[in-house]
Amino acid sequence: MRSIPFILLLLLLTVTLCPVGSMAAPERVPDAASLEASGEKLQAPDDFPLPERIDDREVIRAFSDSLVQQQRGAPVTVNNHELFRLYDTIGDITLERRAEKTSERLNDFFRSRIPIDSLSIVEGHKLTAIRTPDNIITAFSDLDAIAQQLTRRELAEEAFGTIALQTGKFREETSGRNILFSLLKSLALLLALSVVWHYMNILFTFIDGWIQKLRLHHKADSDNKLLQLIAPDHLASIFSWMMRLLELFLKILLIYAYLATVLSFFPWTRDLSTNLLSFVLQPAGKLLQEFFSFLPSLVVVIFLFTVVRYLGKFSDVVFINIARGELKFVGFEQEWAEPTRKIVKIVLYLLLSFLLLASLPIFNSPPSLIILVMFGITFSLSAVPSMKNVLSSVMLNYTGSFRKGDQIAIGNVRGEVVSKGLLVTKIRNRKNEVVILPNRDVIGSKIINYTESVQKNGHLSVEVPFYLFRHVKIEEIREKVAEATLGTDGIMLDPKPVLRRIADRNGKYGYLVKANTGQARDIEAIASRMEQHIRERLLADNIN
Repeated sequence: MRSIPFILLLLLLTVTLCPVGSMAAPERVPDAASLEASGEKLQAPDDFPLPERIDDREVIRAFSDSLVQQQRGAPVTVNNHELFRLYDTIGDITLERRAEKTSERLNDFFRSRIPIDSLSIVEGHKLTAIRTPDNIITAFSDLDAIAQQLTRRELAEEAFGTIALQTGKFREETSGRNILFSLLKSLALLLALSVVWHYMNILFTFIDGWIQKLRLHHKADSDNKLLQLIAPDHLASIFSWMMRLLELFLKILLIYAYLATVLSFFPWTRDLSTNLLSFVLQPAGKLLQEFFSFLPSLVVVIFLFTVVRYLGKFSDVVFINIARGELKFVGFEQEWAEPTRKIVKIVLYLLLSFLLLASLPIFNSPPSLIILVMFGITFSLSAVPSMKNVLSSVMLNYTGSFRKGDQIAIGNVRGEVVSKGLLVTKIRNRKNEVVILPNRDVIGSKIINYTESVQKNGHLSVEVPFYLFRHVKIEEIREKVAEATLGTDGIMLDPKPVLRRIADRNGKYGYLVKANTGQARDIEAIASRMEQHIRERLLADNIN
């Protein structure tokens, strides 16, 4: 019961807030049946516009999916020449098959003897065709005409004119008179080609003879490699090579132009001539386009090559003059010239490689970078032993451990240094054998340089041990041993030989004589002769 006043209050608020019109019943609109029953007629208002007329072709265009899909159509071609295009399918014949079949029939008509004036246009219910007395060669539908914004009749008349014109042109070109005329033109063109070829040979022969005379009369006599590089005879050699390339290019161009022109004379090979031209012109156009886009990078590459080349030539001249002693720098040894020249060359070429990688667009793509990284890793892993030898060679050169021609001992190998390379060192021992040692083994071994010892100290010590069966005092044999030692060729008189006792061996008493020589190359032969002289002198006094 308490909720009744609340409900009444809500109803009162609803009646108060709602407009009066909104509570009215909706107006009923009479329909056509009720009006007809009441005798009234339904009429359009006087200002309602009259319906517009529309062309049926526009309706077909709006609802034709096939026309939308085939906007470009299929070409009908004869002898590589497009006559017209088709846009519609006929029955179950596809557009491509219809165009192909039409091209075949027109091709047969072109090559037949059927008169052109026997062609006629015939109208059908849905198609307009062009026919000969015996066969229909083409037909057009409404969609074909709509695609070209023509009527079927207009399209057929346009195609009729094209067919008649091209047929007459083709039959005239393939007549016996025209074929004979084309053969005569081909022979005349061949004669002209022979004349041009002959005079071209004369021209390039004259140019080559002039270049040879220039080379003979302007031959460079300087030993300077930089001057030889820019000498007239060297530049003439480059020019001669360029002229030969130009001659070859012009002859190939002449042959190509002759073939393309002769093939265009005959209707059966005209398409081959067109294909031959496009076969060269299209790639040539693309190459030219790529070349012009690559031209800035090419200029950079040529500039870098030129700079590095001439820097390399300049460094060669400098270090060769240092090696000859004609050029000297304070603190730079003459023997460092050759290894330094090689190091400078390597640095220059590495710098050139890095600059090329940075400037060429081909190396900026991810696949190229992946290939370069893989190549770099492979090269680094495989070049570890070689790099050790190269670094060891650099250390050997700049520490001045030995030079070519020095008498040295490396471990158990003793002999003359034949060559010092980036990877190995070659030594000729006393048996005339050339021992090849990797530089990493050389740098890790004890090196004795006999030649440098003579140059700095003035002499080398020659120690010869000998053994006697009985004990003899040193004072008794000192004079005899000194006399035999000084009588040996290559032994220096000053300092004098020294004789001392050494450990006994196999029951024999040991003695050691130490003398000096200034001949590092023959130290082993001197030691052998000295030992022989000592034994002969002691045996002469019955001392053994």
